[in-house]
Amino acid sequence: MSVIADAPFSAAGAVADDDRPGFEPDEAPSALPLSLSRHLPLVEDALRWAVPPASSPLGKMCAYHLGWVSPDGEPTGGGGGKLFRAALTLWACEACGGEPEWAVPAAAAVELIHNFTLVHDDIQDGDATRRHRPTVWAVWGEAQGINAGDGLFATAYVALLAPGPRADRRMRAARALSQAVLEVIEGQSLDLALEGRPDTPRSTYVRLITAKTGALLGACLEMGAMLAGAPPRTVTKLRNAGRLLGETFQIRDDWLGSFGDPVRTGKGRTSDLARRKLTYPVVSAFSRASYAEQRRLCQLYAEPEAEDGEDLIRDILSALGEPDATAVAAAQTANAAMCAVTSSGLEARWVEDFAAIARFVAHRTG
Repeated sequence: MSVIADAPFSAAGAVADDDRPGFEPDEAPSALPLSLSRHLPLVEDALRWAVPPASSPLGKMCAYHLGWVSPDGEPTGGGGGKLFRAALTLWACEACGGEPEWAVPAAAAVELIHNFTLVHDDIQDGDATRRHRPTVWAVWGEAQGINAGDGLFATAYVALLAPGPRADRRMRAARALSQAVLEVIEGQSLDLALEGRPDTPRSTYVRLITAKTGALLGACLEMGAMLAGAPPRTVTKLRNAGRLLGETFQIRDDWLGSFGDPVRTGKGRTSDLARRKLTYPVVSAFSRASYAEQRRLCQLYAEPEAEDGEDLIRDILSALGEPDATAVAAAQTANAAMCAVTSSGLEARWVEDFAAIARFVAHRTG
């Protein structure tokens, strides 16, 4: 069964209608919206409860990846990211009339699942740096990196299904999360299969990122709505909004991987192009390229060791209208996500909240 084939429509490459709620591509927010950040201490406490103690080898690797300890196990002052997915889950629960605390188990679970995918993704991509620090596999080796990722995966369900109130809703949320994980893995499999293929149709790539990134963000909003007891129509609308928001997130991530500031992203600017990864700027530019430019891109992607290859690719992309075209696509998918939330039945103040969230995703700098 292919879960990718069931992905909802995408607005990438389509012009948003003038009468839809939206924003322009050049509007840049500076920080995580307050609506997402205000309840994060609840998630941080839940994560520290769920993760194995850092006194064990597995617990130390998990805690290191989450930014809590050094490779030696000494506490650090850093953190493991913005907890964006966890915050989305809490937001959806509150927006649908529930208490944020009701969604904490699901928020912790989705954050742990996200980090499980990051640990394994770093191994598959050979990325030695994340969040300005060596990745888990770069410190402990690939085999232990796999163990760390597996540990985070198992811990996610410990957090979600621990004894407590609303067990039936949490069980339904666990099923939604499991389905999303299957879709994420299928998307990642397709991503690896298409590496080095700049001639991939844009529609195929959008299906890929809807699975790889959109499925989990869709599950965030879906689980939050479920735990609040929202009606099925609202749950479905929010899931679809999350999937579109995930497309936006990945398109922006692709922009950052080729054109972003490595000081802000924590990863090298040339990592995506140097590895000849398939990204939205590449498939977008390829669709507008002349035959000669398409041939040149294919040649460069077939020669990953070519000197200055990534710079040559970036020059071709820029000549074909990147990075602007990708920035516009991110804004358009964000607008589509906002339209889904507008029709979900949420009160106007929550729709406005989501607009700020979508704006943050489409224009984040790290």
